[in-house]
This record gives sequence, structure tokens and C-alpha cells, in this order.
Amino acid sequence: MSQNINANEEYDRARKRGLKEFALRRARGESGLLPVIHARREENGVLAVVDQPMRPISLNRIVGTYQASRSNSFAYNFMPILSPDTEFAYKWINLCEAHLQSGIRDSIRVYEYLWKYYVAEGNKRVSVLKYYEASSFEAEIIRLIPQWDENDPAIERYYTFLAYSKKGVFADIELSESRKYERLYRIEQRLIAELDSAQDKPDFNALYTRFEGAYLHTSCTLSLGDAFLEYLHVYGFPMNIMPDELTARIVTLKPQLDILEHPPSPRVVLEEDAEAAEPAFFTRLLQTHKNPKIVFAYAGERAQNSWLGSHEQGRLAMQAELGDKVDSRVLDLQDREDAFDLLTAEAGDAGLLFVTTPSLMNTVLRFALEHPNCLTLVYSRMQHHYRLHTYFGRYYEAVFLCGVAAGQHTKTGTVAYITPKLNYTRFTSDVNAFAIGVHSVRPDARVLMVTRDVDPKQMETCELGVKTAASLGADTILTPHYAALKLAELPYGVFTALIGVDAEGNPTRYLAAPDWNWERFYTAIVKSYLNGSLSALLGMDRDESPIASFWWGLGGGVVDVRLGSWSSGTPNNLIRYLKGSMARNLYNPFHGPVTDSEGVVRIPAHSDAAPADIIKMRYLVEGVEVVE
Repeated sequence: MSQNINANEEYDRARKRGLKEFALRRARGESGLLPVIHARREENGVLAVVDQPMRPISLNRIVGTYQASRSNSFAYNFMPILSPDTEFAYKWINLCEAHLQSGIRDSIRVYEYLWKYYVAEGNKRVSVLKYYEASSFEAEIIRLIPQWDENDPAIERYYTFLAYSKKGVFADIELSESRKYERLYRIEQRLIAELDSAQDKPDFNALYTRFEGAYLHTSCTLSLGDAFLEYLHVYGFPMNIMPDELTARIVTLKPQLDILEHPPSPRVVLEEDAEAAEPAFFTRLLQTHKNPKIVFAYAGERAQNSWLGSHEQGRLAMQAELGDKVDSRVLDLQDREDAFDLLTAEAGDAGLLFVTTPSLMNTVLRFALEHPNCLTLVYSRMQHHYRLHTYFGRYYEAVFLCGVAAGQHTKTGTVAYITPKLNYTRFTSDVNAFAIGVHSVRPDARVLMVTRDVDPKQMETCELGVKTAASLGADTILTPHYAALKLAELPYGVFTALIGVDAEGNPTRYLAAPDWNWERFYTAIVKSYLNGSLSALLGMDRDESPIASFWWGLGGGVVDVRLGSWSSGTPNNLIRYLKGSMARNLYNPFHGPVTDSEGVVRIPAHSDAAPADIIKMRYLVEGVEVVE
């Protein structure tokens, strides 16, 4: 706006906006005046007053004044409402002229209370700056820390924010849940580590304010802090990017933000739809040609006897069966800083993308948002990510059968489940299914979950877990495979095995193993893609949940159990009967009543746990003893 515009006219325009806001709020029964911090302080009291370093703050987060006497001069939106012939109006007009000629130079002084700012000095400066839609301004900040109140969720979140602010880089970011601050810190530290160490670090608070300005120009309704957290997760810091491009990215991200704000109930596909496998004649006539290019993304070595190698064997078998109907490619994204660019170059024109490693989720989410015509499936438990469908086996079914075998085999009455020690809350459907299987045939058995000395990055340490379990009386143990585990009948390529051990923990006999069959899954999914029965997934956001989770089990042939020769006769018959019942959905291991280790009934009597509840299970059932 040119400098010669009459500042008096600008005051009149600002006042009209203020009077309109005042009238609207009065009609709703509100005061319509600028909020005063004293009213908020008196609700909880102030524990401490802490000076903060001077810095620019977002004008959007300045919401009121510190002094009640100033409130009567402004409407709720900080626009002036006093008559143009007042001294207040004269000073406002002078500030307006100064802003147009040389800019307002003197900083303001504010109190920060629960992420919001209240002006102690500089109310008219803020009013002029807000009128001209400035984004931020230099401020002296005094933080008012409320007294702790365990019954106030906002104060509980604020104290978590204070703990975060001692090490985090964003000075006033408000998130909707306390747990999200830890996620924010992990993401920002990862992004900082990726910055060029030879360059100065950016002004992180300015990046947040820049994002805020772009975000307010979109129709997104998720809270600002949560939206910024998701943006960091997908795109990283908003650096070296023009405002229009930043806004375009946020618009692209909007469907994902909507899912976070209103999480849908994912569609869980429990088995292959036999009717959809071969579409009707008229459907085939109307089908469009399916893109035969299919990409498999990995993040690690694909040796034949490795976990990723089993996926690769499944891909090769699928390619061999379908021949020239498909063109499957392999893409290794492990430790690639240019993972997104590489994925875009290699899979941007593909019709179907399988991501075999959950660690690639950040890169793949951005890819899926920007490439809606590529159907993307990630090997992971159920996730709430737009256009990111997941696939996972009902592994717990095979582990349940191993539990039944363990209960049949044990002579000491003590069995063990070896698993790595984790620094986060684990999913527990597998160990729970194992314990339920054991107790279904041996109700008095002890079931140990041993994590002591078991390192998730060094699988050979599973041997230490086996010896620990044996020292506690276990003679039958389900353990991840380790190098020293060599037994007759032990199948090649299994990743977990149920074994018998002696008192020192030396393996004595192979009993059973849960197994995966990725050939079956990949072949069936690709066939369904080629014949059009998966097309609905690409348009599910029109009238259905935009998320689908493929969760096939024994019935779909994705998981199985491989029994050793010891089980011939009665043990084998029982396991085969249970296996057949689960495959036909006639039996669910998680049939109530099921009680957790704290005595809480998690699954009521005469009911089965829902698939989504099993996937997300994080409690231990009654009767599991943790050895850590």
C-alpha cells in the first residue's frame, strides 16, 4: 500500500472491522471486547513468572491484553472501536503513518500464558500490524506458568511442553496431546542431523511462523501445531520454498490432516475375496488397461534367508507365475538421503507399489499423497495415513498353534517366549496368543516372556534369553532364530522356532515354527490389481474409508505352522483341527473372557476380539510372567 494513502481513512476502515466484530460477538452473548489475561490467570493461579529471550512472535497468537483498561478500546479481533476524534484514534493514526513510512521499530512487551500472548505494552502497535496482516513482530516475553492441576488436561499438556522447550527448537508450539511432544522432538532432531553442518542453522521459530501464514490460507481445520508436526513428518523443515509452493504442499497434505482430525475406522480385509478374484464378463469388457509396472521398495539386504529376502522370494515367485503380465522392479532405499526423489523417479509411473519396510513410512506417505494413481501398500500394522494401505499377516494365529504345541510338549510345566527388549510399548497379540495356546491345553503352565539380555539388533543374543529361560525351568521355548540354533528337521528360512531345550538351555529338538508365505499374498494381490478388483481402493475417499488393511492369516495361506515329527498322532490332530477351524473363521484364539495382567477384563465372555483390537493390542494377558 503506497505511503500517501490517508491514515485517517485507514483508521475508519479498521474501526468498521472492529465494530462489525464487536456486534457479531455481542449478538452471541459475548462481550465483544479484547480478552484480558487476568480472567484466565484467576482460573488457575500463577506458579512462576519467567522472563524469556526477546524474539519475533506470531501476531496470530496475540489474543488479548494484560490491562483491563485497554480492553475497551479494541474489539475482540484487536481492531479499534473508539471514535476518530479521540486521543486514542490520533495515536493509532500516527502509528499507521509511521508503519507506512519507515515501519514500526519499537518492540512490544507481552505475557505468554498457555501458548497465547497478551500485550502489556504496545496494544496499538499490535492493532496496526494486525490490520496490515503482518506475520510477526519483535517482543519482550514474560512467561506466566500456571499452577499444576492434574484435573486440567491443558495444564498437563503445558507442563509437557515446558519439558520439551528445554531441548526442543520451537518456542511456542501447542500440540493436542502430551505424547506428541516426544514425537516432535524425535522428528526435529532427525531433520537437524540432516542439515548441512557447514551452514548456519535456520531460525526454527520463523519457519513455524512461515508455515502458519501459509496454513491459514487453506481450508484445513486441524490444529496448527498438529498440522505442522505432520508436515515435518512428511516434508521436513519448510526451508528454501516459496509461499505458493508451501501452500500447495499443505493442500496436498490436507486429506492426511483430515484423517488425523477425524480418524476413520480402517477397512480390514481378512481374506481374499473369491468372487472378486475373477470379475464378471461385462466387468471385464469395461475395464481399463492396468499399468503392469509394479515396484517393490526395500530398506536392507535381500539375502535369501533374511526377512526381506522372504519378501523378495515372494516377488520372484509372483513374477514367475504371472510372466509378461507384470513388470516388477526392485528399489533399495536403505540410508538414501534422496529416497523420495529416487522413489518418484522409479515408481512415479508405476501402478502398484509394495513397501516392505515400515521405516520408509515418511518417504512413502509423501509419495502416496503426490502420486494418487499409484496404489501403495506398506508392510505395517494398521496406520492412519491417507492413500497408504497396509498389509500384515495374522501371525498370532500361527503363534497360537505353537503355544498349543508348547503346552503339549512341556514336561516341566514351564514354557518361554523369547523376544528382544524394546524401549517402547510393544504390540502383544503374538505373545498373548502364545500364552492362550499354552493354557488351552495346560492351564497350570507357567509362561515366561524373556527379554533379559536380548538385543533387537543382535539376534545371536536370543541364545542368552534361551539360557535364562532354561535356568528358570523352561524346557520348551519359542525363540527367534539365532546362528547357534542348529537342529535336525529345522526348516531352512524360518525366522522363529519352537524348540525343546535341556536344563542348560541347549537346544535338543525342533518342534514347530510359524511361517510366512509371501508368494501367496503377492500373487493374489497382484492378480486382483490386474483384474480390477482392487480399483475401489484408488477411489475409496469418495464414499468409503480411504484406508484399507490387508490382514490375511491361515485361511489366506499367508501364515502357516510347520510341525516337526514329534507331533505325529494326537498332538498333530489337535493342531490341525484348530488350524482348520481358524482358517474357516470358526475359531478365534481371542475369545472371551480374556483378562489382562492387571485383572481387567479386556474381552468379555462369549465374544471375540475385533480385528482392529487385536492389531493394536498392547496389554499382556493374565498368566504371562515378564523376565527382564
